[in-house]
Amino acid sequence: MLEAPFDPVKLAIPFFILAILLEIGLGRLRLARAEYEARDTLTSLAMGLLRGVPALLTAGLVFAATVWAWEHRIFTVPFAAWWGWVAIFFLDDLTYYVFHRLSHERRFWWAAHVNHHSSQHYNLSTALRQTWTGSLVGTWLLWLPLAFLGFSPAQIFIQQGISLVYQFWIHTEA
Repeated sequence: MLEAPFDPVKLAIPFFILAILLEIGLGRLRLARAEYEARDTLTSLAMGLLRGVPALLTAGLVFAATVWAWEHRIFTVPFAAWWGWVAIFFLDDLTYYVFHRLSHERRFWWAAHVNHHSSQHYNLSTALRQTWTGSLVGTWLLWLPLAFLGFSPAQIFIQQGISLVYQFWIHTEA
């Protein structure tokens, strides 16, 4: 399956906004540890909204490379198989760990990742502070082995979205 039937991130956007507003409210009432500053929060929101613009430049390449790897797969993981979703959950998490570690240890990828860590506050809006250059520096290459193992581009895309939605919830002190 090449095309994902849904995008977890797009489905979660209203919940992201509601959660940020709730965190701001709880922080102002001193019921939760949540510091917000208008300019910082607006920067995070703008980076989250506009991160897709540079990704459009590489979307065709990323998709073509993922399809090519999947067409040369060594196994076939059925899209509907429950065990495939369990496997991709753990393999994607491992891939994300490697990506994140490399992004902190290698200057080239740190330069693309550092913006995510540039906020003075650790609140839910900082989760949306995504890099604009990640797709341009090739971080997506780390996920190609999943396609080569037999996970369809749709499975990879959905699992990356699920992972990104999960990452949102761990970016808070509240």
